[in-house]
Amino acid sequence: MTKADIVAKISEKLGLEKSDVQSTVETFMEEVKNSLETGDNVYLRGFGSFIIKN
Repeated sequence: MTKADIVAKISEKLGLEKSDVQSTVETFMEEVKNSLETGDNVYLRGFGSFIIKN
C-alpha cells in the first residue's frame, strides 16, 4: 500500500477532499520524522512504534 492508496481510502471513507487528507498524512509523517530526528521515539497504541536503533 502506498501513501496515495492510504490517502484515497481515507478520503473515500470520510468523504474528505484528497488534497486535505494528503496534507494531513504528510504532516503526520513529517511530525514522526521530526520526533525521530530529535531522538524521541514515537509510540502509537494499537498500531506500532517508530524507534531509532544504532
